[in-house]
Amino acid sequence: MACWWLFGPHVARVEVSAVDAPKQLPRYWSVSGKGDGEGVTEWVKPEGLKVVGLVFYGRPASVSILDCYLKRNLVENGGVLDEVIFIVRTKKMQDLGWLDALLETSDSYRKQNVTWEGKDYRGAYDIIQNGTMYIKIDDDIVFFEDTTIPTLVSTRLNHPEYFVVSANIMNQPSLSWLHWRLGAVRPYLPELAPPPNATNMTPNSTVSWHASELPKWDGPEDFNYTEYFDSGKLRRGHRWLPVSPNSSVTIDETPIVETKYDAFGLGLWYWSIAAQEHYSFFENLEKNELFRYKFHRWDYNYGRMGIQFIAMMGDDINRGKPMEQQDDEYYFSEVMPKWTRRHAIVDGRALAAHYSFEPQRDGMASTDVLDRYRAFAEENICVQE
Repeated sequence: MACWWLFGPHVARVEVSAVDAPKQLPRYWSVSGKGDGEGVTEWVKPEGLKVVGLVFYGRPASVSILDCYLKRNLVENGGVLDEVIFIVRTKKMQDLGWLDALLETSDSYRKQNVTWEGKDYRGAYDIIQNGTMYIKIDDDIVFFEDTTIPTLVSTRLNHPEYFVVSANIMNQPSLSWLHWRLGAVRPYLPELAPPPNATNMTPNSTVSWHASELPKWDGPEDFNYTEYFDSGKLRRGHRWLPVSPNSSVTIDETPIVETKYDAFGLGLWYWSIAAQEHYSFFENLEKNELFRYKFHRWDYNYGRMGIQFIAMMGDDINRGKPMEQQDDEYYFSEVMPKWTRRHAIVDGRALAAHYSFEPQRDGMASTDVLDRYRAFAEENICVQE
């Protein structure tokens, strides 16, 4: 499979031995029975309800991962998505060509060209139809469970008092704070020296997503990650390593402690917070302990809520037209809920992983996180040919 790089090429990667491609994981594979917030399984979509995925497209590197999850959730493959529409938000010819090739892989995929400029997202909603439920998904969602979309759809359908229902997003500022407080985030810090088997990057090299294969972090007890990042010593393609339980360094000396319950807090701006969260996620994923992130409902009470992965009815979107704000997140999580007096909520059972925000991109591109999500998807989610 071809390699795609989201924000620039890596220069090194740890190579692992090639293995035979395993089969896809069984549906609802992550349901562990360890918590009471597993999400909806075996849900039967009501007759006549159309559910459409709305993907804001611009980056092939992450969409090539998301594609595997979307296909797994199509009606034709046992999911609930009748169709996926890619809203074109790029003018790069190579990326447009990549999308055209992707559309050929599924009859349920199509694209929609829209008029847009900068951060004005309003044109994306011109195609919305009443009576249809839309699952709006950012193009850098790199993981979600089989239960995520059925949970969002059923919750929104059964609770018309909610204006919008969001997935439980890993790497979203206010939810990052919540996941930390729930104990899902672990102490990880950046690897300070290249591993002994690091090699120059080639199209055929790969990484392992398994956190259990990482060595323990062995940096100095007085390590200051802020000073280290400022020093310019970070390597492209570097890893983050789990801090040894025997170390005097604890989670209190790691980036996650700087996050706050704030949509515009440091969890939006600091890539190091995102990196620590992603590596913690791989650990929880390997242990099948995703229940650590989960809860039932979180009501934003008219406050700012991220809309990286949300369920909305077309009627509600159209009711808000003409959209007065270019910022669709502000409009759908604050303006319209206040106007309709129907809240924006997170269903904590519907888990998804978000790669990065714009301020985090350069830093995240210096890690191998995206490669790890690709490795997991290729091993377990993508259709094996």
